[in-house]
Amino acid sequence: MSNLNYTTRTEGQTKINTIIWTVPNFVNLLENKSTREFRTEKPKDPGADPIYSRFHLKMQFLGRDNDIIEIYYLSPIPVFLKSILTVCLKRFEERSIVIKEYHTVQANKWQYLATLFKRDITGFDGRDIFLLNDGSLRLKFQFIVTNDIKVDYSNVPEAQLSNDFENLLNNGLFSDITMKSAEGNEYKVHKAVLASRSVVLKAHFEHNTTECHTNIVESPLESEVLTEVLTFIYSDKAPRVDDMPEKLLAAADFYELSRLKSLCEEALHKKLTVENAIETLQLADLHSAKILKQLTLEFIKDGQAKLITKTEGWAKVKSVELIKTIYNYIMTDDVEADIK
Repeated sequence: MSNLNYTTRTEGQTKINTIIWTVPNFVNLLENKSTREFRTEKPKDPGADPIYSRFHLKMQFLGRDNDIIEIYYLSPIPVFLKSILTVCLKRFEERSIVIKEYHTVQANKWQYLATLFKRDITGFDGRDIFLLNDGSLRLKFQFIVTNDIKVDYSNVPEAQLSNDFENLLNNGLFSDITMKSAEGNEYKVHKAVLASRSVVLKAHFEHNTTECHTNIVESPLESEVLTEVLTFIYSDKAPRVDDMPEKLLAAADFYELSRLKSLCEEALHKKLTVENAIETLQLADLHSAKILKQLTLEFIKDGQAKLITKTEGWAKVKSVELIKTIYNYIMTDDVEADIK
């Protein structure tokens, strides 16, 4: 049984919600390998407790020995918020784990917040690092919700760096290498920019490679996709990510562009439906999109599993490992629900 302490205060158009979640005997919880998830408890009468009208929390235990603890939160309504997670230590000390700046949160969707590691809960020499004297783990969540999302920067010139670099791509000025698409379309680009953004492209120029001698990089990407990848590399923007998230996810994985990969995962998550859930899960598995895979599994187990087994995507599944992953994820959740 965990303990929640909830406070809220209002400053102008901003509401600061603070939740302190204390989990007693946390090491014992970690050692119980049958435990794969731990959530804040809902009251029998949700209307009787204002805590549960706002945020709900959970821990997801991963790894054979519960070595990884992922922290999630859920809001019953769409909000624009900033989230802060802090670990309360001994002697009234605190350690900030993560700060996520303002962003829009969907209603009734689990939102990933942070990852803790078992080795940080209890050190290798037996010292409890993140635990209190009584062996409990205490986490402080701050959800800063605001309706005032317009900030006046009228006296500050608009940032031009990304636009300037995008112009450098478009006009090819001072380019020192040519990149070719799968169809043979050429792009005048710059080694320094490519190498600074992608370790895969950097490898083309570090050794005695063909690219070093010819100053030509052959890309397997189609022109439509390569144009978007280069736009992202130069400007950090992905204007068409919602139009072709599947292709851009594959490209981001190929060139190891982690931020573009995250943007694609978010775009695919927004498009997630019963009909495309299996295809999305396969795509996430193929390109090691961990967050998208987790969110898709969460979607499937959240009352959608029976509907999904009737889709065309399910009928075409040939991977036994994928079916086992879905089955184990759902069955583990059901077992825990029975225990609770």
